[in-house]
Amino acid sequence: LARILDASGPIWTMVWDGYFDTLFTRKCHSKGSPCSADGSVCATTADEDQVKRNINYDWAYKYRDHPLAETYTRLHVGSFIGTLRDQLEDFVAGKTGAVKLALYSGHDTTIGPILGSLKAGNRQMLRPPYASNLIFELWKKKDGSRVVRVLFNGEVLQLQEGNQWCDLSACPLDTFSAHLGNYIPSDITAECSAA
Repeated sequence: LARILDASGPIWTMVWDGYFDTLFTRKCHSKGSPCSADGSVCATTADEDQVKRNINYDWAYKYRDHPLAETYTRLHVGSFIGTLRDQLEDFVAGKTGAVKLALYSGHDTTIGPILGSLKAGNRQMLRPPYASNLIFELWKKKDGSRVVRVLFNGEVLQLQEGNQWCDLSACPLDTFSAHLGNYIPSDITAECSAA
C-alpha cells in the first residue's frame, strides 16, 4: 500500500489512519481502490480488510488497552470530559446559567478517546464510522436520583468485558462523575509538559 499511495512520513508509518482514510473515503464515494502512479498494482479487498483490522486494533489499544491509555486520553480529550462532567453537575445543582442542552462537533479522533475513557466494549471500540455520534442524557428518576444514559450511534454504550464499571443505560450520576474524574487533568499545561 505504501508503494501504491506513494506514502512516506509519520502519518503513514506510525499509524493506520492515513491508509484507512484514503481507502475508505474512496470506497464511500464509489471511486474504487487506488492504484500506483503507473497503474501496475492496485489495492485489493484483502488490503482494505487488513487495514480495517489493523486500525481497529490500533484504536482499541491506543485509547483503551495500552498501559498509558488513561494518560493519553486525559491529555487528548480530558478538558472536554471535564466540561461535560461540570455541565451535568451544574444542571443538577441548579446553578444559574446551567445548560439544558449542549451540542458539540468533533471527529473520529475525538470520539475514539472518549469511547476509550468510558471503556467501550470491543464492538463499539472500533474506529468510529463516518457521522458517528455520542449522546449523554441526564435523567431524573421517580425517587429523585439522577442517572446518565450514554448512547453511541443510537445504541446504549456497552462496556468492555471485565471492565463494566457501570450500566450506561442508567448509570448513577455520582458513579459516572467519579469515573470521568480519572480523565480530567488538574493542570493540563503541566501534565502536557511532563508527558
